[in-house]
Amino acid sequence: MGNGKRLAINMVATIVAFVVNMGISFFLSPYVIEHVGVDAYGFVSLANNFVNYASIITLALNSMAGRFITIAIHKGNKEEANKYFNSVLLANIIICFVLLIPAVIMIIFLEKIINIPLDLTLDTKILFGFVFLNFALGIINTTYSIATFVRNRLDLNSKRNIESYIMKAVILFVLFTFCTPKIAYIGIVSCIISLYIVLWNIKYTKQLLPEIEINKKFFEVKKIMEIIKSGIWNTITRLGQVLADGLDLLICNLFIDSVAMGQLSIAKTLSGVISNLLSTIAAIFQPQLTIYYAKNEIDNLISELKKAMKITGAFANIPLSYLIVFGSLFYSVWVPNQDIQLITILTILTVQGEIIVGIITPMYSIYTITNKIKVDAIIRLITGFVVVGVVFVFVKTTNLGIYAVAATSIILSSIVNVTFVPIYVSKKCLNIKWNTFYPIILRYIATNLILIAVLFGIRYFIHVENWITVFGTAFITGIVGLICNYLVLFSNKEKKDLMHNLLKILKRGEK
Repeated sequence: MGNGKRLAINMVATIVAFVVNMGISFFLSPYVIEHVGVDAYGFVSLANNFVNYASIITLALNSMAGRFITIAIHKGNKEEANKYFNSVLLANIIICFVLLIPAVIMIIFLEKIINIPLDLTLDTKILFGFVFLNFALGIINTTYSIATFVRNRLDLNSKRNIESYIMKAVILFVLFTFCTPKIAYIGIVSCIISLYIVLWNIKYTKQLLPEIEINKKFFEVKKIMEIIKSGIWNTITRLGQVLADGLDLLICNLFIDSVAMGQLSIAKTLSGVISNLLSTIAAIFQPQLTIYYAKNEIDNLISELKKAMKITGAFANIPLSYLIVFGSLFYSVWVPNQDIQLITILTILTVQGEIIVGIITPMYSIYTITNKIKVDAIIRLITGFVVVGVVFVFVKTTNLGIYAVAATSIILSSIVNVTFVPIYVSKKCLNIKWNTFYPIILRYIATNLILIAVLFGIRYFIHVENWITVFGTAFITGIVGLICNYLVLFSNKEKKDLMHNLLKILKRGEK
């Protein structure tokens, strides 16, 4: 199957999965908040953040495994691929057992580590326990999910994701409706869903990578050290990201209160879903980018990267612009009993950074593909420490409180994304002109400004606040966003190609 057709299939499957997940989140999140309260809901996000902290340990190994296995497979070196795969799998199993001890100790003394209301202590501990168990399943799944990456069959992942989202929603709805509401249900159901995904990925590995044999004879410490040597910088990068924006809920819990933590969690819910969408869409391009690099087809790699940037940018600016302009309207319908003004302001602060990330996200994969991660890792780590220091000073010496927590990381991270990332990817990773990607970035910024300005003009005439208005404004935003992206973001050649393909589809429909 051609690259273009495979890309289209992967893209459609990913979008459908996102729409299903977003639709479920729309109705499930306020339902859960209504049953357990905003402060309890905040502990769900906090538990997931703790897992993100723990994942830093595994990142050095797992972030580069796909790259090494993919290149070995496409170079026809099956023995090397087996050595990488088996070594990573066994190492991940060992890591799960090693992390079990500190996880159990932390859960036992959890109320001494974070602030938990007395009536939520046991429920929160059970939640954390299952979230960490889910983390262990995720580590194992990371190895087996490489199969769909190697064969560029990410559509299979999307299909399973759609099923898992629906299963999760149904099970949670039943539990919260017919049982005493507990936040622990979220952790329990997540484990069930992860096990389902793991079993499917094991099956895909057997189908897509028949040359891979699970056998301890292929295990080599040397292969693990080779991957870790490259991946350790991804660990440092992740640590910097956690310091920059992953400690915000913990800081709110420790230095403000659990209610503020819950409010910030609500504000980050939708932007978080969109951020995951961007990462997922960018990941669609990564297998082909890796294949181009393995075959030394650098011109094709650059062309594919530019395409990826524009597509992720278009997917980012439409929903994020909607949250900026219509956020207060949306929250007044979605979570009407919360502090709408505060949550809206926090959302706008959070969204600013995600808009920039929209166009930059595909570039991150180039670090891994070219195995040039060190400098970016150091920059991210320094930025993370600066963010934590600045936030701590603001929280302790000013009345900005939760606003300082939400805004600081966004401002500093955005500066790094706009100034450092495009230049480093161009000069050091791909050996091309430093400003190669800035025309696309400038077009993207212009597109966002025009889109937001037009939407604010529309917002002036809209006052009714109900679900009809929410869906209506979302539809309008989608249409206006598509027009703005078509007219401003895409080049004349891309417009002609788009119209040509559209006309071909219409002619086929007439036959």
